[in-house]
Amino acid sequence: MGVPPLVLTGHGLTFFTMASQKTLLLGLGNTILGDDGIGICVVREIRKQWAGHPRVELVEASLAGMVLLDVITGFDKVIVVDAIMTDDPNPAGFIYELTLDDLGEVILPYASHALDLKTTIELGKRLGYKMPATVQIYAIKIEENTLFTEVLTPPVEHVVPVLTERLIRELSSLNPS
Repeated sequence: MGVPPLVLTGHGLTFFTMASQKTLLLGLGNTILGDDGIGICVVREIRKQWAGHPRVELVEASLAGMVLLDVITGFDKVIVVDAIMTDDPNPAGFIYELTLDDLGEVILPYASHALDLKTTIELGKRLGYKMPATVQIYAIKIEENTLFTEVLTPPVEHVVPVLTERLIRELSSLNPS
């Protein structure tokens, strides 16, 4: 029996810390903007259903930009779950499996809070931080992210159990040492 997780909160994030973490499951979004909170909803559901793994940390964050450096630094692998809005014909609730390379070029933003994930990781590398070698992104298509509601639309809500099950299988298969 190990030491119980330490709960840390503040600056729009809640995370559970355990010794020797190497994989981070990061749920991003804003739960008061409906479907935009899908990443956080998936992480919360995983936390309810899964006993955990000694080398996996689950984090919910309503953050972006440079602030994410503190969250992702030191992990070998980061799995991100977030909402995405696209113009393609796929319906709301479609799950895109992406890598950093799928996100396009590193951008030079107008402000530090406007950094995208790829640019944030590149900045971390240039600053000498230990950035993850692998970043896996599950982006769930949404159609609206400006409506104030804490309820997911039905097509996006149906993704929660599907993606939860998939991620629990993936995380459970990690080597515990």
